[in-house]
Amino acid sequence: MSSDTFRALRALPIAGLGLAAAAGAVALSAAPLKFAVVGLAAAFGGVGALIAGQRYRLTPLLLVALAVGLTVKLDVSFFQHFEAVGQYLPSIGGGAGLTVSVAFLVALTLILSKLFGIGERVRGLRLDRPLVLTQLGFLAAGLLSLSNATDTAYLWFDAWRFLGLLLVSVAVSNLSGADIRTLALAICALCLVQTAVAGLQYVSGSELGLSVLGEEQIVEENINFTAQRRAGGLKVHPNILGYYYEFVWPLALALALSRGPKLLRLIGAAGAGSAVVGVVLTLSRASWLTYPLSATLVVVLVYRDRLFSRASLIVFGLLVVLAGIAAIVAGPLVWERFTADDGGSAAQRGPLNAAALALFAQFPIFGVGLNNFGNQFAVLDQTGLSRLAGLFDRSNHVVHNLHILILTEVGIVGYTAFALVFLVGIVRGFRAAWRAPVGDPLAAIAAACAVGLIAHLLHGLVDPGFRLNLGIAELLYTGLGLIAGVRAAQRRAAADRRREGYRP
Repeated sequence: MSSDTFRALRALPIAGLGLAAAAGAVALSAAPLKFAVVGLAAAFGGVGALIAGQRYRLTPLLLVALAVGLTVKLDVSFFQHFEAVGQYLPSIGGGAGLTVSVAFLVALTLILSKLFGIGERVRGLRLDRPLVLTQLGFLAAGLLSLSNATDTAYLWFDAWRFLGLLLVSVAVSNLSGADIRTLALAICALCLVQTAVAGLQYVSGSELGLSVLGEEQIVEENINFTAQRRAGGLKVHPNILGYYYEFVWPLALALALSRGPKLLRLIGAAGAGSAVVGVVLTLSRASWLTYPLSATLVVVLVYRDRLFSRASLIVFGLLVVLAGIAAIVAGPLVWERFTADDGGSAAQRGPLNAAALALFAQFPIFGVGLNNFGNQFAVLDQTGLSRLAGLFDRSNHVVHNLHILILTEVGIVGYTAFALVFLVGIVRGFRAAWRAPVGDPLAAIAAACAVGLIAHLLHGLVDPGFRLNLGIAELLYTGLGLIAGVRAAQRRAAADRRREGYRP
């Protein structure tokens, strides 16, 4: 082969990138603003990562980007499937298209960096068997529900979503101990930004121009026959923001109570404080109820040997004073939210649960089909409870119970697989905390993630949870990945200690 031909062949990849960039520019110029923002960010971020990866370690920067993706609704969907089979309204539920998020792109970059050693000192990807096998089991259960699915497109779109969640958890599980702390620190630091935005929304009544991210107008809840504002922050809707805070709260509190570096504890304390303020602004009763349990579990797991020390008693006294001030300021609002008329919001849960369980009885083994609940609920419901007049302003919706929703969609087989995904993660998180020295930062992170998962599952008894929001799902599966990463770091540390012990 001549040198001229060789040079021409080497130029082909560059020419291909140029053509792709030109085509992408044309496509983005005609796309909605949200697509243009995400597309340009991905393009410049990808090129910057390739350049920087030749000289620097990329992982810390990627982890900050991941934390941003978990804090802000940054995703776009392609091939949107707006109308379900036999329906004229868009279905509510899981994926309704091929959704690509910033968190997914960062996770994919982390995995490729590990595989090919781009910007990484150590090459190689580790697959945590409990983490991967349990999620593959749920994916398999979802595919088994094809036997009853009326709209298979929704099923495949949701399978894509769960595959993306698997990639996110695998990427996070391969982080080193230092990187795990970096990610936890970034999540807690960005919680301050989240609360600042939520506060501005609550005070101003404006969505602050966040419609580019899919932000809705500020939600107003009918409480005691009066419209009350509910902030959605950077997560689109106040209920979604409540899910976010109930996971970040134990993580931030655990960092604050750990024996980690001062910066880690300070940012943890600031994040915990902002999570308390922010969750009040969501007016999410279920999220509020998870806070005392989460705090109790975190204190027992992370701070148990220092509960009655002099410093702890002083800090406890200060917290009591702060809690009293907070009760004076926010107490009337919280009390009214729990006791006043809520426009029938709570009363709707019972009939919906009964109708969903009746639907489950029709397809008990494999379910009505993954992501097929929303478009089939009113069609197949034989109780009539899903079509109560005034219950919703649409004929297709989901039940306000995460567990019943999954049970109905994928049956007993799928729900068992779903329970294993979270149960294994929770048990491993608690074991990581009990096996490590009290206050160890990594063990505190694992314990906090387990507590966050419990909080979400408890909230799921009255709301559909992460099944309606990809960002919250990515946050939870990041928690599963962090638990697996901490367990791997503990095993490496134990192996190092054994080698030290055997050294002559």
